[in-house]
This record gives sequence, structure tokens and C-alpha cells, in this order.
Amino acid sequence: ELSQELSNLEEHVVRSSNWLGTLQSTLVKVSKGDLLLRQAEVAMDLLAGSGHMLEVQFDGETGFGSAVTQSFYVEVSMALQDREMNRQLPLWVEDDGSSCTPYLLSRRGLLIRPLPEGALREAACQRFRFLGRLMGHALRDGFIAPLPLTEEFFSLVLGHSLGRKHLPRPGAGVAGELLGALAKFAEHISHGQKEGRGDAWCQEEAARPDFTSRFLASDPGSAGIDSKVEETESLGQQLSLDDYLKLLGVSFLETGLSGASLRPGGENIPVTLDNLDEFLDQVTTFWFDTGIRAQVDAFRAGLNEILPVQCLAAFRPAELRQMFCGEDRVEWDERALLKHLRPAGGLSGGSQLFTHLVSVLLEMDQANRARFLDFVSSCPRLPPGGIANFHLDVFPDPQTGSRKGFPRSRACANQLYLPPYSSKEELRERLFEAMHCSVGHHEQKMRDA
Repeated sequence: ELSQELSNLEEHVVRSSNWLGTLQSTLVKVSKGDLLLRQAEVAMDLLAGSGHMLEVQFDGETGFGSAVTQSFYVEVSMALQDREMNRQLPLWVEDDGSSCTPYLLSRRGLLIRPLPEGALREAACQRFRFLGRLMGHALRDGFIAPLPLTEEFFSLVLGHSLGRKHLPRPGAGVAGELLGALAKFAEHISHGQKEGRGDAWCQEEAARPDFTSRFLASDPGSAGIDSKVEETESLGQQLSLDDYLKLLGVSFLETGLSGASLRPGGENIPVTLDNLDEFLDQVTTFWFDTGIRAQVDAFRAGLNEILPVQCLAAFRPAELRQMFCGEDRVEWDERALLKHLRPAGGLSGGSQLFTHLVSVLLEMDQANRARFLDFVSSCPRLPPGGIANFHLDVFPDPQTGSRKGFPRSRACANQLYLPPYSSKEELRERLFEAMHCSVGHHEQKMRDA
């Protein structure tokens, strides 16, 4: 059985288009848990300027190789999204709190949290320099750091300017959604003025009692993170812009409701129709320039230690996001699965076990597709290019003749081993249990029932 699996690994190496021969690498041992981020920072310091590949082994586990190293990038990416850590050291704009998970989760992705000058921003810059190093190593060595960064993040890294249209809009699931609603209203006023409408029309628009339905409620999921917004919407009130601003007490603050002051005494300066454009200009400058420039520069500096930043200019922000973070959604159909899942070890495309697997994968929702990918490749995202750049070898499990065993994987070689289940339902049940209980699955410690 062992010789068969060694043969399978050798065949994988021979067929791999990424096999380059012997490369120098540095093996680092890290611990999962609270110490992971600090140990990862030390690892990046050790590798600085060496040109070595990073190999990782977790304390208390015997597994090593590419799957474990990919798992390291996944674990660090999750730690960087930790909700409590982000409150202590703000890297990202807070989400709306609708998720019960310990990790930040917004529909739009992670936005850099703008910070005023001070010790907190200096600490954030150190973390962003580490992030640049981390993502540089991952990309150079052929791994993915599945951090859900926005395209705007990479636009900033490329030196592009962002404007009002990039502020969080109602439904984005992050703090600051009110800013996008106000930007949308200001755009409406601007269009009217270009059509020759005067101050009287502007005042009438600000006094119209349907501001909330036109600029907030029309967008799905428009509840903001601030409790005042939620309370107002729960009352079902139709308010004008003037009334809405007064009711919430919108002032010259980071989100209009909370956060850093945009100017001296900003918390005491109410936002009105007359100063709305000034407020939005200062918000946009803080969110996309003065409040985040130092963090972006730190990320670029860390990345430049590994890869020349100027090389990124050849790519669009969306392409960079895929290259560094992987595909955002896990998309596949039957044709793609039949092409990129390769039956081996006696299985064929017509084998009942193989066809059951394809059927189960097609029926999975996004969350379970991500878990399946993590189970078989140690990364919950597809590589850049999607399913076209992914493959999986599917074997009958040589270690069990019982249908009661669990599926197991060799994630370093993208190999899945399946016991001889007699039905699709049995395969689904066992596969889902293996996927959901597969922490440290590269250890090959899945129990048999």
C-alpha cells in the first residue's frame, strides 16, 4: 500500500508543470493559535533577503510539504481577519456585525481602515509591511493567501486614485455605508445642477420626505453598522435628507457617525446640505489618501522585498486580486469536473464511485465547495484562472476495504482517496463529515467508524 502511494506521488511530480528541481528552502515550525501571527512575522524576518522558499511545519504535527505550507497561508489569512484582533489593531473597516463568526465578513471584501497619524497607525503599518512580505512569498512560491481583499486595495497598491464612487454603499455590509448613500444623493444634486436647476430645487430635494426609500432602502441589506441607523430603519420612517442628518447627528467624522474626526472639532460640526460636498471631499481624502497612504506604502515596501512592485503595473486590479488571493467564487460544472478530476488507481470515468463524487460536488453550495477544496488542496479557493488551473486525482482507497471508512486526501499532491461506497448518499455523508472534521488532515489521522 505504501509503495503504491509513493508511486502515485512520483507520477504527480512527473506530470506537474511546476516542477523545477532542487530549490533552497527554509523550514519553519509554527504554532496554530494566538502565537501564529507573531511567529509568521518572525519567519518573514528570517527569510528577508535570502531568496529561499518557505516551508512550514506545525508544532505537534508530523506533516510537511506544499499542502502544509499552503495551510499556513490559509491560517495566517484567517488570523488577519480576526474580529477581536482588528478592534485592537485596526487594519480593516469593520463589518456590519451581522455575521456570528469570529472573523470579519463583508459582502464587498476587506477595505483598509483609515487611521489618523499616531502610534496606532504606526503599528498598523508594521502589520501591512508583514502582509506585503507574506503575499510576496506566497505568490513567488506558487501559493495563495486567501485574504478577501477588494479590487480597490490593489488599485491603491498600483497608485490609482479612488473617489466618492468607491465609498461603501448601502448593502456593502461594512461601516460607513451612510457615506455611499450621501455620495449618491450629492451625485443626484450635481446632475440636477448641470441641467440648470438652481438652489431652490436643491433645497426642495433635501426636504423631500423620501430620502430613505430613494437612497437607503432601495439597496438590499442597507442597514449600517451604527445602531442609530438600524433603529431608524426599524421604525419604517420616511425621512428627508435634512431630517435624517439631524436625527442621526451626522457630523464631520470618519463614517459620519463615529470614528476619527475629519477636522479639528469635527464631531461638533453637523453635516447639512450646504456643507455636504465639503464633508464628502474630506471623507474621500481620509478614506483613500491621508488615512491609508502610510499603510499602502508599507505593504508596497514589504512586497518589494520579495517581488519588484513595478512588475505589478502590467496587471489590472482584478487580475492582481486573483493572482494573490485566488478566485473569489468556486465555480464548476459537470464538464469542467470531468475534465479536471482524474480517475486513477483502477477507477475510470464510468466507475460508479467516480460518477457519484461528481454528482455530489455539483450539488454543493459555495461554503461546502470551499471546504472541499480546503480538504483536498489545503486552500479554500481555486487558483487564479479558476477550475481550469486545478486538478484532482481520485483513487480508490487502498487502506480500507470497508464502506464505513472516511475519504482522505494527500493535499500536497491533490489526491483524494475514496472507500468503496455503494451509494451517492453514503459518499456524501462520509465526505461531508471528513470535510468538516479535517483540521490537520495532512496528518492522515481520519478515523474509521
